Amino acid sequence: MPYRHAHWALLLLLAPMVGTAFWRDYFGNLGGASFAFHAHGLTAIAWLTLIAVQSWSAHSKRLALHRKTGLALFAAVPLFVAGSVLVYHSMAVKYLAGHPFYSRFGPMLGMHDLISTIALVAMVALALKHRRRVGVHAGYMLATVLLVLPPVIERLPLPFSTPAYLRLSELLPMLLALALAARNRRSAEPMLVVAALLALQTVQFFTFGASEGWARAFGAAASLNGVPLALVAVLLASLSLLALRTGWTAGRRPST
Repeated sequence: MPYRHAHWALLLLLAPMVGTAFWRDYFGNLGGASFAFHAHGLTAIAWLTLIAVQSWSAHSKRLALHRKTGLALFAAVPLFVAGSVLVYHSMAVKYLAGHPFYSRFGPMLGMHDLISTIALVAMVALALKHRRRVGVHAGYMLATVLLVLPPVIERLPLPFSTPAYLRLSELLPMLLALALAARNRRSAEPMLVVAALLALQTVQFFTFGASEGWARAFGAAASLNGVPLALVAVLLASLSLLALRTGWTAGRRPST
């Protein structure tokens, strides 16, 4: 079975990285964090925890637990999408307000998060569709973790600096995806897909994401407040649930 030690990597490597990366902006200031960041942070942690539990339960042969806890993704993914909508809006507000960081990088990060969120939903739907092909199923689920690595790496206090064009936050997960694809050639599809998506995110950061047209569209999201923003979050969460249901239905055994 592929990715045998994935849950240990999530627990011993990724968890400390997340804590370090987001300590200043979130974990070290929980009382000062906005509702949007709480929603996004908690749903992201819940998703990573679910991936770790799923990996551990599968590799320890606790298949009944694996199936039962796996159903939680039908709640975890839509909640993550809703939380992403809220933090996307928060970024747009800061962009228009002239926040030093978001006034420069807000539109590019907005497109980055948009691609990541859509891709995460699609990958989980594909994991459900291929749930009887163990390697492909596990690959798509684990690939969602590689999608959330860039914002973690971006915030790590690295002891060295790199040129702006060398996007380590995408390059490192991309290289990891390609290494995993080479190691699991029979089920390489998910890792090749996520590597291509990470390459796309790198390109958009300097092209479409940096364009004036996209910057105007990104800033327009700040005008959504209150009920309209909540309705958008609910709508997109509902669409993600529909995508998951479609994947689940496509993966059923053919009737005889």
